[in-house]
Amino acid sequence: MSLSKSSELKLRDIIIPEDYEQLADLLNMIEPGSASAQSLEEEDRQMPSTSNLKINEDGLLVGFGRTRVIAKNVKGQIIGYGASFRAPWVDPGNVGSVFCVHPDFRGKGIGERILAHLENWANEQQASVLSSIVMDWIDDSLPFVQKRGFSVDAHVFDLELDVNQFNYAKYANIVERVAKSGIQFTTLADLTGEDSESKLYELCVETSKDNPGQYSSLPPFEQWRKEFLPEDNSRKQWVFLAVDGERFVGLTQLFSTEDDAVFYTNYTGVQKDYRGRGIAKALKLLSIDTAIKSGAHTMTTDSEEQNAPMQHINRSFGYIPGKGHYRILKQLRK
Repeated sequence: MSLSKSSELKLRDIIIPEDYEQLADLLNMIEPGSASAQSLEEEDRQMPSTSNLKINEDGLLVGFGRTRVIAKNVKGQIIGYGASFRAPWVDPGNVGSVFCVHPDFRGKGIGERILAHLENWANEQQASVLSSIVMDWIDDSLPFVQKRGFSVDAHVFDLELDVNQFNYAKYANIVERVAKSGIQFTTLADLTGEDSESKLYELCVETSKDNPGQYSSLPPFEQWRKEFLPEDNSRKQWVFLAVDGERFVGLTQLFSTEDDAVFYTNYTGVQKDYRGRGIAKALKLLSIDTAIKSGAHTMTTDSEEQNAPMQHINRSFGYIPGKGHYRILKQLRK
């Protein structure tokens, strides 16, 4: 299907597997190391093969469906990409999207055409809200989408800690003090079993509800487990838990990265009625200590700008903020 009105640019549906290699190259220009032909193929393999979008009894869009288009120049080079999608577990009415343009071809109307296609698709499906992200380090990206009716919902940015400059002994008493209050620190490796994973999932569901960096609901347990405990870069001994009796009240989690000396903190959360007691800080200290003993020289994480408690913890440890993205929303219908 051709969507182009120009002989110099073709906007068409993605063709798989033929487009994987060039698409991965484009995505890695925006976020180095973010994609490969293999990872794109694996992601597609896990997706339903057919759409089942429908309007529920409340008049809101539910189910699964997506559209993906690429922009090619006359030389056959992929210079733009866009996708709109809905997963079954996303809040009814919501549709997500991603889009990008090759740095050498920005300012030529390509992004506008891709975004228009994505919005038209969302409107055709009778979606209520279209969400996306734009990078905060790409010039004019935020004004571009704001001119087209999007508003900022969150600003999430990376943070980095040089652990060679981190003095763990300075904070060691925090873990001891919290433990003396009755909180037990352990890992998922010490509490194996389906019941523990279910309790961990419930903890993530509860703590994510008032996390400004979280958008929409978490996926069902089985899908969440694939994402939260991936076999390639997660270990159960890297899921640090704060436990009060039988109740899971806090967690933080490490992921490995392509660099063996760089560890990523994937998520940190504490039950609302246990906050303000130093639990999150103690959990992050335990994870930093483990990373150091595992040979790390750098810790990375990300946080939402308005998440004041987590921002305070990260800055107090010496994390330095870096690049990030804006989560943007456009109301399509009420």
